[in-house]
Amino acid sequence: MSNIADRQTFVFSTSLNGSPQINTYLNLRFAADELIVKSISYNTSAGADTDALLQIWCNVTNDSLIGSFPNNAALCSEQDCHFRLNNSFQTGNFVLQFQTAGLDTVFHYNPTALNATTNGTVAVTIEFIKLKNKEIY
Repeated sequence: MSNIADRQTFVFSTSLNGSPQINTYLNLRFAADELIVKSISYNTSAGADTDALLQIWCNVTNDSLIGSFPNNAALCSEQDCHFRLNNSFQTGNFVLQFQTAGLDTVFHYNPTALNATTNGTVAVTIEFIKLKNKEIY
């Protein structure tokens, strides 16, 4: 038996050569309890990028970081990673910021927003869900 009462899916896509973030106003059909990253796709568009690990920061989840991917090759990754929301989210600004953590460190505690050394386009498929029973978790 599924614990999902409702779901709504979005595909967010942007060129990382310009702005390193997506900032959009969303108006969901319901107050969502959870965000699921369904997939991350990345493709370099003009020459090789500077090798780095890119991470995706989100303003509405408890964990803030919702994914990562290398920017030196084409990638299509099925994720299905679940993240609880800070509060139930239905309307408001939704932000995805793409940050670089570098490949030269094992632990990186201070990610920075991307700069113009990234030439690719990224698409992130996200599903918002409303749970029937929030107490199951």
